[in-house]
Amino acid sequence: MRVDTVLFDMGGTLEDIRYSGGVPEIIAERMEAILGMPFAEITPLSGEDFFIHLKKRYGEYRDFREQTLIEVHPAMVWKDWILKGLPVPAEVIFDRCEDLALFWETDVIERKCREEAPPMLELLKGRGMRMGIISNTGSFTQVHKSLERYGIGHFFEMIGLSSDYGIRKPHGYLFRDVLNRMGCRAERTLYVGDTLSRDVAGAKNGGLLGSVQIRSEFTGPSDGDQTRELRPDYVVRSLLELPEIIDGINKK
Repeated sequence: MRVDTVLFDMGGTLEDIRYSGGVPEIIAERMEAILGMPFAEITPLSGEDFFIHLKKRYGEYRDFREQTLIEVHPAMVWKDWILKGLPVPAEVIFDRCEDLALFWETDVIERKCREEAPPMLELLKGRGMRMGIISNTGSFTQVHKSLERYGIGHFFEMIGLSSDYGIRKPHGYLFRDVLNRMGCRAERTLYVGDTLSRDVAGAKNGGLLGSVQIRSEFTGPSDGDQTRELRPDYVVRSLLELPEIIDGINKK
């Protein structure tokens, strides 16, 4: 079976990502700017202790979403998990929920485009590949903003976000619906991602032809020891290996 479609994960795949070490120094200023409240009215904690508190609360939401594969609207994530119990009015959280989500996705996590991503995408475009993105994210806009900043958004026909769908990878529906909207066939599609638990498992659940793994800083923490039985069809160290893999499949 020939490959004519390639879907990509975003963070850890098209992007290099890592946790920022400077959040405690900026969190008071960022929270004041987003919420429109003095930091002392939000919490009596120091910036460092407040960030530790937020990470603990975020971890509780992370456990929920990993168990259920439900991506909750960011307004409810911040109201019912991350800022729960703090004197921030619900209407403020609802109005600023996307700004809060962007803070987590772009200040807590540092992102930059993998250097080999743009030339790889050009090579796939030259081979007539149709391309899309499926990404787990708590933000409605981060992926779109990042693609625009990297100058690679024009390569992708469809962008499927867990925040839009309300469900997360590895649920197979995300893959099936994105391909259906693109008018593409699962049995002719490869998915490229950095995790076994979300990306490789999701490709299998969606009935795709195969999966390609490229490791990132988040691969180990995301996968843990729960995925030893999962194996990608291909493993690469650089995205520039992908065109050769596709050529090999299409020559069979």
